[in-house]
Amino acid sequence: MELCRPSEVAEMLDVHPNSVRERVKANILQPVKLPGSRYNRFTAEEIDRLRTHMGFPGYDVARLYHVGQVAEMFDVHPNTIRKRAREDILCTIKLPGNNYNRFTPQELNRLRQEIGLPPIQEQA
Repeated sequence: MELCRPSEVAEMLDVHPNSVRERVKANILQPVKLPGSRYNRFTAEEIDRLRTHMGFPGYDVARLYHVGQVAEMFDVHPNTIRKRAREDILCTIKLPGNNYNRFTPQELNRLRQEIGLPPIQEQA
């Protein structure tokens, strides 16, 4: 059974580690304490339960792209990507817990195809 640290859980959910710690204090998230350790660790099942509780959609958050990554991919300034998102040229996803734009590989491949670029290799 693989256990994750709070910082790893936060990265998976794209939130600050303190958001994870607050859920532990509120008894929303149940950590596992390893023998002889005072540190919190979390099972995959518990992380999935938290994901559901926070209202995350069914897709894998780790496979979403940040504005900076998309800007680099298209060789433009990040503000250009933000503007295209506002103009609905790029469909974005707003994750619970923050209001940042995220982009699916499918959406990026759709735009790349429209402008004649090869598809991206999805993150593993």
